[in-house]
Amino acid sequence: MQDTLSQPGNPFAVPGHWYKAALHTHTSLSDGLRSPEEVAAWYRDHGFQVLALTDHNLCAEVDGLTGPGFLAIPGAELHPGRTELGEPYHLVAVGIGRPHAYTAQDSVQDAIDALRADGAVVWLAHPYWLGVTLPEIVALRGIIGVEVYNATCEEYAKGLSIVHWDDVLARRRLCWGLAVDDAHWYRSDHGRGWVMVRAPELTVDAILRALAAGHFYASQGPEIHAVEVTSEAIYVRCSPACRISCVSLCGYGGPAAVPGPGEPLTEAVFPRRQMRVYVRVECTDAAGRAAWSQPIMID
Repeated sequence: MQDTLSQPGNPFAVPGHWYKAALHTHTSLSDGLRSPEEVAAWYRDHGFQVLALTDHNLCAEVDGLTGPGFLAIPGAELHPGRTELGEPYHLVAVGIGRPHAYTAQDSVQDAIDALRADGAVVWLAHPYWLGVTLPEIVALRGIIGVEVYNATCEEYAKGLSIVHWDDVLARRRLCWGLAVDDAHWYRSDHGRGWVMVRAPELTVDAILRALAAGHFYASQGPEIHAVEVTSEAIYVRCSPACRISCVSLCGYGGPAAVPGPGEPLTEAVFPRRQMRVYVRVECTDAAGRAAWSQPIMID
């Protein structure tokens, strides 16, 4: 596997440690049913190392929630401006240093700019559920990506925003994909979507830098162990899967790799000649849960 191409957004090509992160979660400070302390305890007890509290229009205090091997990051879900359909935008910002609040009279782009100036990493929440159009997404400058999976929105049959993601990538706009649970604790919406972040250490600065750089993958359960793009092929390794897909522009990409009878599928190779503009990988397990790599732009 010599001649590996430059791969911005590929966490498997950088040194560091893996951290399981829940990045969109609500508490009783806004419209969730559990207190910040209860929420942090649940994620810590279920194997997460990173938690962002993202209540609506407020920045929760998280200093008392961080402990050995567990990092709480301040964040918020904010609603500036109006979409074409008249709905407020939903931005998730993590790593903010002070409260921010916006109304329909505010510019969504001005809000993104202000949040970034405050040190936050910002993305667009649940575009399918919200009804955001492709031109609206492409017009947003400074967001790191979109939520390709949102567990709470799945209750309304609009949890997957993969088409939105691919449409943006097809326009040659680099856009990371996140999986979140958006837990409100009304139902079993917690712990169903997360990202695995590759960072040198468990600090706020290291995690935010990794998110901005695309050094993570998104998952509902499966693990991706490696994605490597060379001048000839795309190599993938993952936890046992029933399907590995390599997705690219329009009708390009690789036919899904599927296991033989009784054989676990843990790796696949896809010829590079079948790819155009970008490649990304999806691994699906026997329970129908997926993991998504970040896209790598190839021409």
